[in-house]
Amino acid sequence: MWTTLKQQIWRWSGVLITVPSIAGSLLVLRLTGALQLMELIALDQMFRLRPSEPVDSRIVLVTIDESDINQLGQWPMSDAVLAQLISSIKQQQPRVIGLDIFRDLPVEPGHQALAKVFTTTSNLIGIENVIKAANGEVVPAAPLLKQRDQVSASDLLLDRDGRVRRSLLYLRTQDNRSIFTLGARLAFFYLDKQGIYRQPLNPKQTKFRLGRAIFTPLQPNDGGYLGMDAGGYQILSNFPKFRHGFHTIALTDVLQGRLPRDLMRDRIVLIGVTAESLKDKFFTSYTTDSTAVPSGVEVHGLLTSQLLSAALDGRSLLQTWSEPMECLWIVVWSTIGAVIGWTASSPRESVLKIVLLGIALCGGAYGFFLVGWWVIIVPPLLALVGSAITSNAYLLWENLKEYARTLEQKVEERTLKLEQEIVERKQAQETLSQQKQLLQTIVDHIPVMITLYDVTGRVEFVNHQFEQILGWSATDLHNIDLVAECSSDLEQRQQILDHMLAATGTWLDLKIRRKDDRFVNTAWANVQLANRLFVGIGQDISDRKRAEAASILEERNRMAREIHDTLAQSFTGILVQVGAATQVLADDIEATQAHLEIIDELARIGLSEARRSVSALRPQLLEEGNLHSALHRLVTQMRAAADTSLIYEIKGTAYSLAAEVENNLLRIGQEALTNAIKYAEAGEIRLELVYDNTQCILRVKDDGRGFGVATIPSGGFGLLGMSERVEHLGAQLSIQSQPGQGTEIVVIVNRE
Repeated sequence: MWTTLKQQIWRWSGVLITVPSIAGSLLVLRLTGALQLMELIALDQMFRLRPSEPVDSRIVLVTIDESDINQLGQWPMSDAVLAQLISSIKQQQPRVIGLDIFRDLPVEPGHQALAKVFTTTSNLIGIENVIKAANGEVVPAAPLLKQRDQVSASDLLLDRDGRVRRSLLYLRTQDNRSIFTLGARLAFFYLDKQGIYRQPLNPKQTKFRLGRAIFTPLQPNDGGYLGMDAGGYQILSNFPKFRHGFHTIALTDVLQGRLPRDLMRDRIVLIGVTAESLKDKFFTSYTTDSTAVPSGVEVHGLLTSQLLSAALDGRSLLQTWSEPMECLWIVVWSTIGAVIGWTASSPRESVLKIVLLGIALCGGAYGFFLVGWWVIIVPPLLALVGSAITSNAYLLWENLKEYARTLEQKVEERTLKLEQEIVERKQAQETLSQQKQLLQTIVDHIPVMITLYDVTGRVEFVNHQFEQILGWSATDLHNIDLVAECSSDLEQRQQILDHMLAATGTWLDLKIRRKDDRFVNTAWANVQLANRLFVGIGQDISDRKRAEAASILEERNRMAREIHDTLAQSFTGILVQVGAATQVLADDIEATQAHLEIIDELARIGLSEARRSVSALRPQLLEEGNLHSALHRLVTQMRAAADTSLIYEIKGTAYSLAAEVENNLLRIGQEALTNAIKYAEAGEIRLELVYDNTQCILRVKDDGRGFGVATIPSGGFGLLGMSERVEHLGAQLSIQSQPGQGTEIVVIVNRE
C-alpha cells in the first residue's frame, strides 16, 4: 500500500508542488492588496455588462444646471427662490423631499420666507457634511432643519481610484450622533409611510430586515477589498442600471409653473445641482465617459432606488463570500490549472483548456453577480493560468531530463557504431588506395586523358596525360568543379554531367579551361565501373579543330574567288551592255529607259552582294553594323511592305557575338519573320533580342493562326533550315504553337 501511495505521489508530484506554491503566492499577494484594483475593475465591468432596468418612477429629480444658474443670475440662489421652489413642489404632495443643497447661512432676500417653509414642511430632509474634508472642516446643516431632526449626511465614499462602489446608510457625527445619509433617510422615510420598518436580527442591530431585504454591514476584507475602512454602516453599491436615468425637471420649469400635473405626487423628490461649474460629480462603476459623470444628487437617488427596490421588490443586494470560502475558491482553481498543465498532451491543448475554463470562470462569476453575489475573479484566474503554466513547465522539465538520459544512452550506442564504421571506412579507403595505385600504374603511359570520378562528378584520379594537356592535377581538381570549367550555363552543365553519368561510350566535344586559363578543345567518352565509379576517356582535338577551321577558311576563299571570277564579272558585263543599249535604242525611249533602269538597279544590287560576299561572306545588313542593328533594319524593310504590325524590342546591353553566330541568328530571324508574314495571317508580330550575362535569346512571336507542331510536314515553313542552323551553333531551339493560338520561336545561344 505504501508503495502504491508513493507511486501516486510521484505521479502527481507536479500538481502537489504547484498548487501550494501558486495558491500561496496569490493569497500573499491578495493580503498585500496588490490585486485589489484589478478586482474592482473587474467588478466595474460586470456592472456595465448587466442588462438595463426600467426607470424608477418613485423618484423625481429637480436639477439645477448651467442654464438655470444663468436664469437666476446668481449662485447660491437666494432664500426667496429656494422657498418658492419648495412651496411649488409641496403643492403636488410628494411623500418626502430631499434637499441636496447646503443652507447653513442665510442668502438674502427671503430668509424669513425660507424659515417658514422649513418649519411647515415636515417631510423635508436637508443635508450636512459629516466627514472632514482635507482642510479639516465640515459643513453644518440648516439650523431650523437640525432642530427638527430633518437632517441627513451628504457624504459619499470614494475608493482609491475615485469611484463610488460603497454606500453609507448611517455614520457617527463628531459629537457621536448617529445620522443617516441622504439616500438612506429618504428611502426609510418613504418605507415608514407604507408601514415597513427596520427589524433588528442581532443584539447589536448590525443585521436587520427591511421589507424583503436583509442588510449586513460590509467588512474590511469583503469581496475584492483588503483592509478597507469600514466605518459607519456600509453596504456594497448595487445601483440600478437605467437606460435614460431618473425622471428630471429643471429648476426654471418648476419656478415658472411648467410642472406636469401629479408628477411628484406621493413620490420622493430630490433637489440638487448638476451644473458642471459646481464640480459636484462622482464616478460610479457604470461611468466610462468623463462627459457623462453623474452628479451627487443622482448618486443619492441611486442609493435610494437601490434600497426601495430591495425592500419592496426583492431586488438582490450585493453580497460576498466569507474569507475562508474565497481562499478555498483560489485553491480550487489553482488545482484545476495544475491538473490541466500536468495532464495536457501538448502546450496547444493546455492553452485551449485554460482559455475555455477562464471563460467559464468569468461567465460563472458574472452569473453569480446577476443574482447578487460578488465572486472574486482575478486571483482564481491568475491561479488557473499560473498553475497550468508552472505544472506544464515542470512536466516539460521532467520530460527533458528523461529525454536527456535517453539521448545520452543513444549517443553512447551511436559512438560505438561510428567507431565500427570508421574502422570499416579505413579498410575501404586502404582498398581504394591500392586500386588507385594499380590504376595509376596502368594508365600513366596510355596516350589519352583518363579520369576517375564518382556519381557526383567529383574527380578521384587523373593520369599523367591529363596533367600534361590540361595542367590540372588530381589535388587541384579537389578544389574546383571540372564541369563548371566546361560551361558557365547551368542547363549545359547538367547536360554534361548527365553525359558523364550515362556512360554510353559516345563522344562529346568539350572546351575545357587549362590551369593557365587557356582553353583546349577535347572529346570525351565515359564508361561505368563497379562501386558506382566512372571512367572518362578524353582526347585533345585542338589540331583537328584547327584543321577544320582552316578547311572552312580555304573553302570560303575558294567561293570568294569563284564569285569574283564569275558572278561579279557577269554583273559588270551586264552593266556595260545596259549602258550601251541606253545609248543606241531609239524606239519607245521612255519605256525602254524604264526597263533599263530596273535592269541597272538589279545588276548593281547583285554586284554589291557579290562584292560583299567576296570581302567577308557576311550579309549586307551585318556588314553595316552588329546583330541588333541588322535586325532593326530588317524589321524596318519588312514593315514597309507588310500590312502586319511589326514590333522590335531589344533588352539588356548589346555585345558582339562571333560572326558565324550573328549570321545564323540573323538568317533565323529573317526566316521566322518571312514565314509569319506569309503564312500566319497575324495581326501583330513581335521580335525580341535579349542580351543576358551568359546567353543571347532571339524570340519571334505572332498572334496568327498557328499550327500543330507535331504535324509539321518535312521542310515546311523553313523550320528544317532553322533546326540545322541551331544545331550547327550548339544552341537551343524552342517552337510553341497550336492552331488558332499563334506561334512562338525561341533561340538561345551561349555568349561564349
